[in-house]
Amino acid sequence: MNAQALAEKLNKHGFTPTALSEPSKREDGIIVITDGVHIQVPLHGDEPNVVREISKGDYEFYDAHKSFERLLDDLKAALQDEKAMRLG
Repeated sequence: MNAQALAEKLNKHGFTPTALSEPSKREDGIIVITDGVHIQVPLHGDEPNVVREISKGDYEFYDAHKSFERLLDDLKAALQDEKAMRLG
């Protein structure tokens, strides 16, 4: 999967990536949305997933989806949860 293409698609839907790296043979790619939320981009397949840092070094992994709409739903939920943690 191509992280740059996915980042451009996210940007068109109002999510501005702050950094990205393409997947390699050694690790998945990543699209950083905020300090605590990113999207993991697999080298093989087309099922990225949202990841939210819930505490230092502790992560919540959302399910991988082929559907871009479901990925957007997970991204919105992760960002809301991140905001709630900061305010709470």
